[in-house]
Amino acid sequence: MTASFAGFRLIDVGGPPLLFAEDPRFKTVRFVVEFRRPLVAELAAPRSVLPGLLLLGTEAHPDRPSLARRMDELHGSAVVPGTAKVGELHLLRLVLDAVAGRFLPGSPDQIGDGLALLAEIVTTPALEGRAFPAERFERERRQLLDAIGAERDEPGRHALSEAIRRACDGEPMAVPEHGGADAVAALDASRPVEALSDFLERGEAVLCACGAFDEGELRRAVERFLERLPEGAPESCPGPASIPRRAPRASTEELPLRQSKLVQIHRFDGDADPDGWLARNLLVGMLGGSPSSRLFREVRERRSLAYYASASLDRYKGLVQIQVGLDRAAAPAVRDQIVRQIDELRAGRFDDGELETARAQLVEGVLGVDDAAASRCRFTLGQWALGIDRTPQDAVAACRRVGRDAIVEAAESLWFDFDHLLAGEEAGA
Repeated sequence: MTASFAGFRLIDVGGPPLLFAEDPRFKTVRFVVEFRRPLVAELAAPRSVLPGLLLLGTEAHPDRPSLARRMDELHGSAVVPGTAKVGELHLLRLVLDAVAGRFLPGSPDQIGDGLALLAEIVTTPALEGRAFPAERFERERRQLLDAIGAERDEPGRHALSEAIRRACDGEPMAVPEHGGADAVAALDASRPVEALSDFLERGEAVLCACGAFDEGELRRAVERFLERLPEGAPESCPGPASIPRRAPRASTEELPLRQSKLVQIHRFDGDADPDGWLARNLLVGMLGGSPSSRLFREVRERRSLAYYASASLDRYKGLVQIQVGLDRAAAPAVRDQIVRQIDELRAGRFDDGELETARAQLVEGVLGVDDAAASRCRFTLGQWALGIDRTPQDAVAACRRVGRDAIVEAAESLWFDFDHLLAGEEAGA
């Protein structure tokens, strides 16, 4: 019997698991490999500066133009390294997007050649000794510092990141993806090399492919790709830190802004089964997922207390992030309304139309997953990370089964942890 997961075939290629789906609708191939490591403060900065450095050259293609020419020779293939914070994990994600060889003159080995270039980028980057060239490193570090500075110039982003940092103090989640400006400023050019080795040698890896190929073609290319990677001892990643219920905490930050920002962090108790998490997702949608949601209708439209009001779920950590743009004087009334609306949902005082609207929005998003190889890979890798063996169609069917009782149960498991107000210049008025 052929093994499968989330609608993709699952095979052993002598290393990380390979998930793949041959899909004749596409004339392209998407291949993704993810290396997952725990999010830790001392490695966040060197990991985050890494992708830009890797695209500046390899031993065989020593600068960005020569790398670009090689991609052009592969009929416009894109080979892209990146990093991402996902809950309390840090990912090195390597992506190949290519036109399938069967649709090109001479049927070139697009997957094999593309994966060879991907391996070259991460195993033989252009170095000076055990460090990236000083000038290149300094340029990438400066660009990352500028991006961190720009975050502070976007009050909504800054308020959210500060709320998470303060609410999750002492947990890995508090570490920003980039590690913080001070950590980036303190880097030297050898640290990203160490971070790359840590990903490749100790990272928990998974491979995923979707598009126009056959199994033999893909297997051969992947086996050659894995042979080029350094030998290592992959380590399993821990689950997210679990925090027991506690009294809500609060903080206020003053900045010269015309519009204040209120961010609340709520948490779900422990874990739940996949259906329970679907109910939690729907609850967050009903609370603040769209212009038809409770917070938008009650806080912004009906009571004119805010410029915007929304709620979102970090599924990997179990955090609900409520974000409101408002005048500081309205903050107490907004807080009262947030409590009231959650209490109403917890008591089951909502109509079926609210649930159906949230359900329709969630279903629409899941059904769109199959429209592109990239989104199908993203969905499957997300399911793999969560350990949920469901196809998009399975997820839709499960979503349609969620009833009122499950929404109430989800609301009962939600608790308020932290309130952060980024107060603008109208504070002194």
